[in-house]
Amino acid sequence: MERVKVEEFLQPKAMLTPGIAGGVTMLIANALWVAFSLPPRWTSLVLSFLVGLLVFVAKGGVPMWQRALYYVLNSLIIFSVSIGTNYVGVGLTHPPAQQTNAVEPRARLFFGDWLSIPSR
Repeated sequence: MERVKVEEFLQPKAMLTPGIAGGVTMLIANALWVAFSLPPRWTSLVLSFLVGLLVFVAKGGVPMWQRALYYVLNSLIIFSVSIGTNYVGVGLTHPPAQQTNAVEPRARLFFGDWLSIPSR
């Protein structure tokens, strides 16, 4: 069996990288939300674009304009995967029949609705 090199994993055209990065982004955004009350949708978007910078680290003779395009597309894919992963977690931890408002007002669950508008 041939060993996979890190350079092959970080290729701009690799499809696995945005998927894994999206899951990691969701985990970090949720942790920052629970610990520091940072808004997860904006935190996830910023983290997605930071992780998307890996495109510029990768070697491979790809023109700069193409790397920039990959950067934007990969970052948006990472963000989309992070939102999707979060909502899978919401569905698994809070099935529709079990959703109640019995949680303390200041308590935060790890998976939450990122896109709802907070009540003031």
